[in-house]
Amino acid sequence: MYFCVMNERMQGIVTVFVDIDDTLWWFTENSKLALRYVFDANGLERMCAYEQFRDVYLEKNHELWDQYHHGLIEKDFLVNERFRYTLSTCGFEGDVEGMCRRLNEEYLSYLASLPTTLPGARELLEYLVAKGYDVNTLSNGFKGTQQQKLASGGLDDLIHRNVLSDDCGITKPQRGIFDYALEQCEAEASTSVMIGDNPDADIKGAHDAGWRTIYFNIKGKAPIEGTADAVVVSLDEVKQIL
Repeated sequence: MYFCVMNERMQGIVTVFVDIDDTLWWFTENSKLALRYVFDANGLERMCAYEQFRDVYLEKNHELWDQYHHGLIEKDFLVNERFRYTLSTCGFEGDVEGMCRRLNEEYLSYLASLPTTLPGARELLEYLVAKGYDVNTLSNGFKGTQQQKLASGGLDDLIHRNVLSDDCGITKPQRGIFDYALEQCEAEASTSVMIGDNPDADIKGAHDAGWRTIYFNIKGKAPIEGTADAVVVSLDEVKQIL
C-alpha cells in the first residue's frame, strides 16, 4: 500500500537526480580503505594506532562536511582541517601542514580509484535508463574525484550529466544548486526527483526546491518531517516507486 501511494506521487517524473557518495558509490566503505592506505604508506603507526587515526578523522570529517553543506566553511578549509585536526589530535610531530597536503592528495587519488558501489546501484541505474528517465547525479563532492568514482564503480556510462557543487559554487541543501541542476539538465522542478542518503542536503534541499524526493535510509536516520515523498532502505526498492 505504501509504495502504491508513492507511485501515484511519482507520476509525471521525467528527470532523476541521484546523489553519489553513499547512494551509488559506497563512500563509507571506500574511505576506510583509503584512510588505511595513507596511514600505512606514510608510516603513521609511529604516531598512534590506526583505529584512533580513523575514528578521529571520520568524526571530524563528518562535522566539517555538515558545515560545508551549509556554506559555513570553504572547500580548502575542509580539505586541510580534517587531516590537520586528526594529526594534531593523534600527536603527530613534524611538519603538520606539509603532511596534510600529502595525505589529502594521496587519499583523494586512492579513494577515487576504489570500485565498491552500494548493492544494486548499477541495476537501479540500468532500470531507470531502460524506463526512459533522464538520469543524472547531483553531488557536493569535489570536481576531479566524483567522475572518477563513477568510472571506478562502473557506473559512468549510465549517467547523462554529473552536476557538482564545484561547478556552480553552491552546495546542497542550498536552493541555488538545485536550480542550477535544472538549468544544466534542461529539466523542471515539477517533473524531477532526488534520490539521496542525506536527509538534509539531499532530501530537505530538494523538497524545498520543489522537487519530489526519495530518501535512501542506509544509515537508519529518520528523514526530516514532511520532506521525503518515499523512504527506502535498499536501492532495489526504488524500482517499486519509479
